Amino acid sequence: MSKETKRIQSVERSFSILEALSLSEQSLSLQNISEIVALNKTTVHGLLATMCALGYVNRTKQGYSLGLRIRELFRPLEQKDEAIRRHFNGLLNQMAQLTNNTAYLAVKGGEQEYLYIDAIERQNPLTIRSPRGRREGLATSAIGKVFLAFDKELLRQFRLQTSLPPELEKELSQVLTNGYSLDLEQAEPNLNCLAFPLYMAGELVAVAGISGAATELTHQRLIHFAEVFLKMPNTNS
Repeated sequence: MSKETKRIQSVERSFSILEALSLSEQSLSLQNISEIVALNKTTVHGLLATMCALGYVNRTKQGYSLGLRIRELFRPLEQKDEAIRRHFNGLLNQMAQLTNNTAYLAVKGGEQEYLYIDAIERQNPLTIRSPRGRREGLATSAIGKVFLAFDKELLRQFRLQTSLPPELEKELSQVLTNGYSLDLEQAEPNLNCLAFPLYMAGELVAVAGISGAATELTHQRLIHFAEVFLKMPNTNS
């Protein structure tokens, strides 16, 4: 049985406001924010006032937007992501060329999600277009299952929040044994995916993946590509 992690409500609410502001292309009014996060205006106003005083939110006549201090928090993560992108750019290009499909690079985005930070596309009408910048759930894709299978601490935290069905536990064990994960039309009809872990200095830092039409990237072809990719020198550096 999973044990629910203790949460601080005011922190959760503050971050839900920041996420709402980050998704908007323009400033939001107090009323807008209150409706988006489903909280009363008095509560939202108090949280906004605190974040404005700290510099994480900016207030103008047009409404509220992210403050400049947010950049200070993001800079180390952006630098790390850029280093990962540069390090594995050659591998992603090779993956895209060999499969004639889009190759992806993803990093962890919390205890429930991962984030695509790069993608190399091919001029293939059957391929899936770049999801760069999008988040996905860990338990619903080949990439997410690689993170769970190869990161013991992430899996432990995930289990504290979510009860994993026996079939998923078995699949994660198989992923760990194989060294890669397959998604054969599980996440989406006519879509097959392959994903495997990437290391820097012995640390799991990202997951690479490819996806495409099931009629093109068949089960047999995905296994072949997995064997090829895992032999490439910069997958385990």
